[in-house]
Amino acid sequence: MTRSVLVTGSASGIGRATALLLARDGAAVTVIDRAGDAAEDTAREITSAGGSATAAPADVGNEGEIAAA
Repeated sequence: MTRSVLVTGSASGIGRATALLLARDGAAVTVIDRAGDAAEDTAREITSAGGSATAAPADVGNEGEIAAA
């Protein structure tokens, strides 16, 4: 069974490292960050390495954006 995870702040720093590690371990990762282009870059890196990832640009402080993600 594939784990599905949401990683906030995953466009850079610790969040990005966490998303990459979880993907390497087989999880399907949703990359959430308000920096949309950087979130797309992280998701693209994961998929280029054979993992499963989707970027969802959103600000976790905005309930509407999180509901849409």
